[in-house]
Amino acid sequence: MKDLKKTYHIKNCEIKALSGINLEVEDKSFVTVVGRSGSGKTTLLRVLCGLEEKSGGEISFIEGNSSKAGTKISMVFQEPRLMHWLTVGENMAFSLRKEDPDIIKHKVDRHLDLLGLKQFKDAFPRQISGGMAQRVALGRTLCYDPEVILMDEPLSALDAFTRQVLQKEIVKLFINQQKTVIFVTHDVDEAVLLGQKAVILEDGIIKKQIPIELPYPRDQAQDKFFKYRQEILKTIMGD
Repeated sequence: MKDLKKTYHIKNCEIKALSGINLEVEDKSFVTVVGRSGSGKTTLLRVLCGLEEKSGGEISFIEGNSSKAGTKISMVFQEPRLMHWLTVGENMAFSLRKEDPDIIKHKVDRHLDLLGLKQFKDAFPRQISGGMAQRVALGRTLCYDPEVILMDEPLSALDAFTRQVLQKEIVKLFINQQKTVIFVTHDVDEAVLLGQKAVILEDGIIKKQIPIELPYPRDQAQDKFFKYRQEILKTIMGD
């Protein structure tokens, strides 16, 4: 991203949601984006995946030294956004509906098993918990097999216990699937727990980028974890 900008015009007001973002995300890396509400986190994801038009700047996908066209991107939202009239399996297969039925079955069954949802394949969204619904949303994304996964606070509405379980699942999936992940959160602990780099946004600009050099799985009781947490908090809150 080079000098990426997004401006909204509401009546006579001009709101600069992104004011010149310069950010490089390495292939197959996990980047967390953290900041206060209104700092531009969600807007950044929406512009990256094409749900919003950028107002200026560049977004480039690079392979080697040249631009790469046709990069597959998928987004996991804050809420699961499942289709209530489709079963768990059918929701996960939705992006594959033009493929061969045998390929669809193989991909869906593989990811149901991976996410511990095999016995709920024929259940409807109303019959599963919030945590399971988020797993289905994640499974739908993995079935699509994108190169870049954008996550917009996908765990924020879950209870603390379910959230911890899914944080571990996301780390496992990242390690095993080798995808590029950009994960938005307002939770500082989550940013350190998941990311290889934490990007702190404030008023539509990057205030700081912090490489997080901790092996997975991470222990929140470690001194190093606490130091990263404090560095992020200090950047957001000020001295």
